[in-house]
Amino acid sequence: MLWFASRASYDFADSAILLYRSTNVTHTVSRILDGYDIRLRPNFGGDPLYVGMDLTIASFDAISEVNMDYTITLYLNQYWKDERLAFGFTEELLTLSGDFADKIWVPDTFFANDKNSFLHDVTERNKLVRLGGDGTITYGMRFTATLACMMDLHYYPLDSQNCTVEIESYGYTVSDVVMYWKETPVRGVEDAELPHLDGSSKCIINV
Repeated sequence: MLWFASRASYDFADSAILLYRSTNVTHTVSRILDGYDIRLRPNFGGDPLYVGMDLTIASFDAISEVNMDYTITLYLNQYWKDERLAFGFTEELLTLSGDFADKIWVPDTFFANDKNSFLHDVTERNKLVRLGGDGTITYGMRFTATLACMMDLHYYPLDSQNCTVEIESYGYTVSDVVMYWKETPVRGVEDAELPHLDGSSKCIINV
């Protein structure tokens, strides 16, 4: 009987802590979004905003010599700081659903050589936001993209193709947004398998 009473008391205390944390986070998110203008980039009117990025190539899904393109599935992470969203100490971190990205300013990043792409949405949209107490943001997503690649097939099947992933800001110039690669900008290239290519051909991804 004492064990059951102790366990029930522990479960109640644990639930109370979780409820307090949930309520506190909800209040924090509501507070930092109060009066927030999604139309303005961080530090609007001041120095350009630096947006870091890295990507992980999960798989090469297809490559077409006829259409001059290739399809890959990848994870793209972007990093920047928005002091309007600061809520506490630097070491504090909130992991939020991708829906939070619809309520804040995010970079208008696009693939310049994109033909077709889609964001994965099983079982939910594959997006996440991590918000640091000082306003630092990690914005991640998983999607599949078909990208143009002008291939030189004169030496096929002993050819070497140089395909690029061209990432740009759609509307901002470098006076507003500066994009840069993180310390390890690209992962997964070495482990990816190239479909429809035999051992004598290779595809290089330049970023």
